[in-house]
Amino acid sequence: MYFQVSATDRSRSVTFQRASMTEALEKALALLVSGLTDVMVTNPDGARHTPTEFLAAYRSAQEQRPVRPALRARAA
Repeated sequence: MYFQVSATDRSRSVTFQRASMTEALEKALALLVSGLTDVMVTNPDGARHTPTEFLAAYRSAQEQRPVRPALRARAA
């Protein structure tokens, strides 16, 4: 399972594969900052998202993650 990040660099298409949602978001944002255009993220199911849409999905996924109980300090 991987995420595909694609963009256009001076009329040339570039594509990168990333193993996680976090890595895909980081790459998409880096491409935008570098001035590339038409940046899109394709999730493992084949749905394509703009970086803004993908960021919203990322935040939603982070909010739905179960919270781990705090580790209790061991008494010495």
